[in-house]
Amino acid sequence: MKIIFKYILIILLSQSIAHGAEIYDVVIVGGGASGVVAAIQAARMGVNVAIVEESGWIGGQATGAGVATMDDNNRTRFGLYGEFIERAAKYYKTYGKSVSTGMFGAGTISFEPAVGQKIFYEMLKEAGRVDVRLNSRAKAAILEGNRVVGARFQRDDLFPFELRAHVFIDATEQGDFIPLTGAKYRAGNCISPALNLNAQIQDMTQVAIIKRWSRDTSGEMPDKLKINVMPPEYENYVDIFRNVVAVDGSSWGAGGYPFDVPSHNAYRGLPDIDCPLPVDNSDPNTWANITRTGINWANDYPHSNREGLTVRYLEDRAHRKEVNRRAALRTLQFIYYYQNELNQSDWTVDISQGYDEGFINATSWQTWIYNDDEIKDMGKIYGEVLKHFPPFPYVRESRRLLGLYTLRFDDVKRVKKLGRATKNFPSSMALGEYQVDLHAGRANEFLESELDEDYSKFPTTWVGSEGIYQVPFEVFIPETVDGLIAAEKNISVSRMVNGTTRLHPIVMHVGQAAGTIAALSAKERVNPRELVPFDVQIELWQSGAHLSLYDKFDDVPVSSKYWRAVQAATLYGWMPQLAEGIFGADLPLTKTARIRLESSSGVKLPGNIMSRGEAVEFVMNAKLMKD
Repeated sequence: MKIIFKYILIILLSQSIAHGAEIYDVVIVGGGASGVVAAIQAARMGVNVAIVEESGWIGGQATGAGVATMDDNNRTRFGLYGEFIERAAKYYKTYGKSVSTGMFGAGTISFEPAVGQKIFYEMLKEAGRVDVRLNSRAKAAILEGNRVVGARFQRDDLFPFELRAHVFIDATEQGDFIPLTGAKYRAGNCISPALNLNAQIQDMTQVAIIKRWSRDTSGEMPDKLKINVMPPEYENYVDIFRNVVAVDGSSWGAGGYPFDVPSHNAYRGLPDIDCPLPVDNSDPNTWANITRTGINWANDYPHSNREGLTVRYLEDRAHRKEVNRRAALRTLQFIYYYQNELNQSDWTVDISQGYDEGFINATSWQTWIYNDDEIKDMGKIYGEVLKHFPPFPYVRESRRLLGLYTLRFDDVKRVKKLGRATKNFPSSMALGEYQVDLHAGRANEFLESELDEDYSKFPTTWVGSEGIYQVPFEVFIPETVDGLIAAEKNISVSRMVNGTTRLHPIVMHVGQAAGTIAALSAKERVNPRELVPFDVQIELWQSGAHLSLYDKFDDVPVSSKYWRAVQAATLYGWMPQLAEGIFGADLPLTKTARIRLESSSGVKLPGNIMSRGEAVEFVMNAKLMKD
């Protein structure tokens, strides 16, 4: 009877869809960090937005995947990303806690995944009309000619619905909407449809949040949260764990691998308002006080530079599910190692994040049967731990749109002394800072030779920040398909560049840019490719974004009335800086500078303009009036 009712319900829902779909200005497929920020930006610009997310969580890698320590080098804390981390810091400050609990340095940013999601929801609520639909997956794109006009979704693998919009954004973790639209994309070092399913991509990680059990308030840790049964294949991989962290390991900064337990915990340390002891990640003496951390170091999967994750993971859903389970097994193995060999028996999965409250999990662990020498019901043996794992893994490399331009390594190459890239993009939409960092797949055979990329260019040492680079407008726009914008890790970049554009800060900046492009496109009723980048940049500057490689001048702080005009002047080459870190806004405008400015900008200056700052401000206003 239940089966008959199920099919009647599907028929009725299908008939209701046939009579009309819900209509939005912008539909964002994927509720990750980039997708949520895109929605906030678009809604603040006055358009109505829908987010459709496959899991039960919004926030993506920062929340639902459990990577809640920001890979942040301090230079790009502005715009919506800056607002987000300010809210996180304010939240913990009310409890007398710091967010600088991870990443081995002063001023770092960490938060609990549940807190990060709470902040994202607050920002969405304040932004305007944003409808969030969870546990829903895109099944088909609807096109009119070469333009995406709608999409069909299914909620809980049962309830279908259809949404129409002027613009769709793919902000999924694996770029899953792009193939449905017919737009070409890169996967590994190939371009669709000629994909090599065996081409390598970066490792992924099933993160877990673990916490020291507090006997003072909760009694003894329940036995069900201890992994007493050695996970399958543990002995095959325990040496990987031993090479990363050991009881007698060295402290970070005082030696090399393996590191000790406090150093391991400090890498992805998270705030804990119940911990009475101080934690400051810049002070190694406080690392032993950390009571909550993320497992995201020794448990990469497959953890091999020769036999790594492949394009098949992106293209084959059944294979993806199996790999997700293998990654979860690797993390189970590490927790077993942590509790037993490292003698951390009072640590277990953090049960306070709410990961056990959703219905969708990438591993479907409840039906996971493992068959090696004997058949093991993984849900029955490890379910009380698995249900507190983040609902989906941290996927570093997704499909990447084939856009109007593909950003490559030479485009993000920086001069550390200057703190910026060597190449300037006047169509800049976002700034990034992180070093190129590939987790596996570095061999030349897996890189993109047609983009002039090979292993010889890969950084041989970790240098932290070498400065900022730009992400231009053209990487968001498909070659031919209209009504579609890429965001998240899905923008048009090479594999090597994906090694820097995959991190939290730039992902959120990319989301803010995508949301701006989408909102302007919807408001002006034009295709995204028809927008003038300058118009998008105006909106981004008004929203606190930085776009110029010359974003820091001692004489032109962000609070300066000339700041936006100076950003534009250096971005478009209207007027260069006078010296490194000095624009000279209040200095007299020379005859030579006037001639150059008028020639480069196409704007005639009146005779009463006396200073360099006044000059670029006049040009900026003239450009705005013209538009």
